[in-house]
Amino acid sequence: MPSTLMGSKWVAGYLKFFNKADAVVVGGFGPQGPTRGLTRVDVDAQNATLPASSLSSGFIVHTSVTGAGTLTVSTGALLDAAFPEWQIGEVWDCYYLNDGTQTVTLTGDTGTTALSAQTIATLQGRRINFLKTAAETYSVWGE
Repeated sequence: MPSTLMGSKWVAGYLKFFNKADAVVVGGFGPQGPTRGLTRVDVDAQNATLPASSLSSGFIVHTSVTGAGTLTVSTGALLDAAFPEWQIGEVWDCYYLNDGTQTVTLTGDTGTTALSAQTIATLQGRRINFLKTAAETYSVWGE
């Protein structure tokens, strides 16, 4: 995130960094080291899309209840539009939790390639990683 879009301040002994547009904390430093701000996004559907807005929130909870579902990541073009500062070779991540009753499979969309047939069992989570490999082109995997 460009520095003109971010602010910082000391809060109760922690250095907090926040998005100037909405004042949401994106991270900081405290006595135990770095911290990260997350916002929970809930999706209640068999299939979910992980759009750029969810990637920036940091935590998506997917309730898959009507059969095996998919988690499809956003297109490379939409990721580039949402994060123009993202450089080739950089990795961003977000957290995903399948709190439903069905297994979910991670898939890619145009410009995003899932590097493995990643399945996420019910009541399991993954950190979803995005590596920018070229303009509008990303490798995606869960761990």
